[in-house]
Amino acid sequence: RVWVDKGRHWSGVDRLILWALAVEPSTAGELAKVACIPARLITEIILRMMRFGWVELAAARKGASFRATEAGREVVETFETLPPVTRRVPRRISFTMEPFAWRAYGLRDLKPYRPTEIEAIEREHDVRRLVIDGGWGRLSSLELYAAADQVLADDEELSSVDYSASDTVDQFALFTVIGNSIKGLPPDPAEQLVAAIRRAAKDNRPGTAMTIKPPRRASTSAMDGNIVRTVPIHPEDIVLSGKDHRDRLIEILRQARSRLIMHSTFIREDAFIELQEEFGRAAKRGVRIDIFWGADGNERDRTANLEAAIALNHRITADRNLRGRARVHLYTTRSHAKLLIADATGRAAGEFVAVVGSCNWLYSGFNRVEASVVLRHPHAVARVAEEFAELVFDITTSSKTASDLTSLARTLRTHGAPEGEAELRLVRGDEHAELMRVARGTADKSIMVGGDRLGLAAEARTIIPMMAAAKRSVQGILCYSKPSGPVTNKDARDLAALAAPAGVRLVQIQDRELHGKFLLWDDDHLVITSLNWSSADTRFDAPQGEIGLYLKSPGIAENVRRRLIDGWPTLDMSADASQQGQTRPKRRRRRRRGGANGERERAVR
Repeated sequence: RVWVDKGRHWSGVDRLILWALAVEPSTAGELAKVACIPARLITEIILRMMRFGWVELAAARKGASFRATEAGREVVETFETLPPVTRRVPRRISFTMEPFAWRAYGLRDLKPYRPTEIEAIEREHDVRRLVIDGGWGRLSSLELYAAADQVLADDEELSSVDYSASDTVDQFALFTVIGNSIKGLPPDPAEQLVAAIRRAAKDNRPGTAMTIKPPRRASTSAMDGNIVRTVPIHPEDIVLSGKDHRDRLIEILRQARSRLIMHSTFIREDAFIELQEEFGRAAKRGVRIDIFWGADGNERDRTANLEAAIALNHRITADRNLRGRARVHLYTTRSHAKLLIADATGRAAGEFVAVVGSCNWLYSGFNRVEASVVLRHPHAVARVAEEFAELVFDITTSSKTASDLTSLARTLRTHGAPEGEAELRLVRGDEHAELMRVARGTADKSIMVGGDRLGLAAEARTIIPMMAAAKRSVQGILCYSKPSGPVTNKDARDLAALAAPAGVRLVQIQDRELHGKFLLWDDDHLVITSLNWSSADTRFDAPQGEIGLYLKSPGIAENVRRRLIDGWPTLDMSADASQQGQTRPKRRRRRRRGGANGERERAVR
């Protein structure tokens, strides 16, 4: 079930004609001569525009002419493409998708057969079955939207897919192979589909289904794909201190107009209570709020966060402002990502902001140093929305939120935005390791890695790459809050002693004040992420398990480095070696898990 915008969608030629009529009145014949288009076609376009009040007749010496109305001139001046004149209507569509390139076809082009129908055909014909392993689990939300787009009529544009009222079914397609000829192929078939059919036809085991694994999709390099070029990043959009994270969240809640979607790996009832009033005010203004969580480290974590989610929903139900407008989803996404997407007042209608980083929005006491980046470029926000949609869609294919996020991503990609010398790239899962290798091979002066924990992954993932870069006189520093897992404090000291002669320093930030995860090298390269570089591993089959952002912008890494050093002077690579190792003596004090008020934070701004 889909919602489509049905009606007239204008082309670039239509806009050019309206622009010409806004410049000076002209006849259809004059426009046809200049544009080299038949006069009859020009007349049809003008008549449609007259229907919408954009063009009118004008008397002139040369006879009756056409000219743009005030509304027509305003449209030309305001919009890069003419706004469609449509109405949004629901309708049902059915289509078939081949499982190699996920190309969609109408049922006439690629007819589906139920298993019982194939069994009936087998009684009289030699049928070779080919089954693709994996099925619909490999289909992404964005691919499903693209498929629906392909089968719509010319006067329809896809608005959204209602996943809760849609279904996918595994069925067969039937092809007849005669020599080298294949009958029944759809238009423009994928090469992998044709190759699989030929392979099945040559199989000497009729009656036995052949199961094959789908071809692995070519992975996009973290440094080559999904590039968003933009103006230089403002340093204030890199948020570090816990207090600033809380302030930024409250600001987004107060500015949201209609939608806010959040992913916090962990959630706590007390953390929500601290912000409940702000969430309630947003909901009262009509903002719809969806909250997801991803705890999946062990059964204890899952249970604790599920209980917290249930408790939060009880509070939401009891709050008349939040009731019916906010919800905490009861399933874990199994992701460590920390994401936030919302629209905002003070910006053009339909514009959104996104936040990517290390902050567990509904768990943190906002008393530790985090690292997050606020994104405003519509194409960058679109990338975050796309990955957020896949994160949810992977868990529940009937999620309305996944559909909303995919629709948002598609819409934001059409928005114009200024380009500049800065670059943004979303980083997922295993792509983090590639960025560490890039830093190792391209850094000229320094590499700094930060994270909450120092675990077994530290040596291979971060220390050895920095030691390799140190051979070129590149200074390396790894800062962390505490050893993790089987790694003890003694192990950490031994590791620091091993790395120091090779030019890499390990600095422990006391009192667990550091929770931010970052990688920066030289002056212009910065990665902010959810990944604990020195303790966690990524999985190739869970790309949304860790999500971060790579930024290349003049001076952005140097700015973040300086702000960190202002809070923790021993991070300064020029500091006296005798004073390096730990940022300051351990203070014995009791930390409260609750709100930020009353908590002492070593602010890094």
